[in-house]
Amino acid sequence: MIEIQQGASRYVQEKGAALRLAEDLRGVTEVLVVGGEKGLAAFLPRFAPQGARLVTAGPEDGKSTWEQARVLAAKAVESGAQVIVGAGGGEALDLAKAAAALSGRRLYLAPTSAATSAAATTLAALYDAKGRRSGGYALPRPVDGVYADEDILFAAPRRTLAAGIADGMAKLSETASACLYPDNPPEPRWRSAMAQALHLMDVYFSCAAGALEGGEAEMREIVFANLYLVSQISATGSGRRIAELAHAFYNGVTRLYPEERRCALHGEIVGVGVLLEMEMAGTVAGYTRRSAAAFLREVLHCPAALADLGLPDDEVRRARLSAYISEKSGLSPTAVALALRTL
Repeated sequence: MIEIQQGASRYVQEKGAALRLAEDLRGVTEVLVVGGEKGLAAFLPRFAPQGARLVTAGPEDGKSTWEQARVLAAKAVESGAQVIVGAGGGEALDLAKAAAALSGRRLYLAPTSAATSAAATTLAALYDAKGRRSGGYALPRPVDGVYADEDILFAAPRRTLAAGIADGMAKLSETASACLYPDNPPEPRWRSAMAQALHLMDVYFSCAAGALEGGEAEMREIVFANLYLVSQISATGSGRRIAELAHAFYNGVTRLYPEERRCALHGEIVGVGVLLEMEMAGTVAGYTRRSAAAFLREVLHCPAALADLGLPDDEVRRARLSAYISEKSGLSPTAVALALRTL
């Protein structure tokens, strides 16, 4: 059996998409808008549904937790909100997803940064009170609508755009990492995901430089790639085992270097994890760890080594990081440790 659950019932990307969302919510009288300070500041001036009262809330301390989600779900019910709108980056969007799932409200997402792949997927990553990942969660149904406003997204900092590309590169390395498990069976979803991931990399390598220089056509391609294509690869999924080393690396860094990692964006850390994964998976359709590192450093101006992340050369924590990644991936701790030393 092949079953694929799409992440969003509708995806709209255009200039003025926030206004389009307001028009599509005509008749709604109460809206709970979930977002951080910057996300709300970018979104709310462009979003004014006629006749609707807006109630705003956001993640505390920049982290989305189940405790906060339960509070917001109760707030949505008590206020009579018919819909929840998530506006901002990944933390705000995931918090909005969880609140909508708990309250049974319709859910619309308006990303204000192209550094997140959370918009068009049912997956949500939440944290505990100490800022540690508490595991993934999948919504019981697709997001009702994703509205990517190019006026907002094109004006976002270029650093977040580059970080989103670095994060998206993990779709190729993680899909390719299935080769690390010799018992994996042939699987059509995996072949489809690999084809999409290769197309994604082609878009990145051909359009990233122009987008970062402000080219509108290239920017449109990259925003679509970061927000939608990446999510579709996740939705395609695979019955094969994949190592997901890039994100295991990210999670390990956030646990072992909680203070130092604050200087880097999510995608910047994942990008270094991509290099770890490509070191272990080998060359993929001409893409190598060396070419990926050069692209990260020279085109995206993102970290391409552990030292670039500002992590101290601590042998004990490095060994613990290797052990953590090995445990999450099911791969040899020795192989992981050797690959980590190349970064």
